[in-house]
Parts: sequence; C-alpha cells; structure tokens
Amino acid sequence: MAQASAPLPRRTVPVSTAELRELVAGIDTVADLKKLKEETPFQDAGADSLDVFNLIVAVEDTYGIVVPSDHLGQVNTLAKLANYLNERLA
Repeated sequence: MAQASAPLPRRTVPVSTAELRELVAGIDTVADLKKLKEETPFQDAGADSLDVFNLIVAVEDTYGIVVPSDHLGQVNTLAKLANYLNERLA
C-alpha cells in the first residue's frame, strides 16, 4: 500500500511568470516555450496538446494543485496560469 505524500507547505510568495518560465525551461518536450512571453497563448508559441499536458503535470507536481481539464482554457498563457495558481494558493 502506497503512503500518501505530505501536503506541500503553504506559499507566502505569489507564483510569478518568471518562476513558471523556469519550470517550462526544465521540461524537455516544451523547449519551444522557453522564450514564451507572458500573454502569448501556448498554442500560438507552437505548443501542441502534449506540451500543454506536460506543463500542467509539472505545475501540478510542483505546486500540489490539480488543474481540471475543463480549466485548461483559462490557463493558456503564463500570466493566466500564474493568476490561476495564486488564486488557489491564497
């Protein structure tokens, strides 16, 4: 039987787009997004659905927040994703 992981500590500093950009840079399959601007939709920067999936998985693992599939349209830029995370981490 697998043990549940401990909850992540509460953040006191908001998630920034720069922090998300660093997270993106660490994902091999989203290399095209490394120079992504804050308001550029991921798909406009050349991301395909697998790239977006890998980004969301990394975000979920890093911040301990599940991004439901019906919310993906709300988080299609770095700025929107940062806002989404900050609202849920508050």
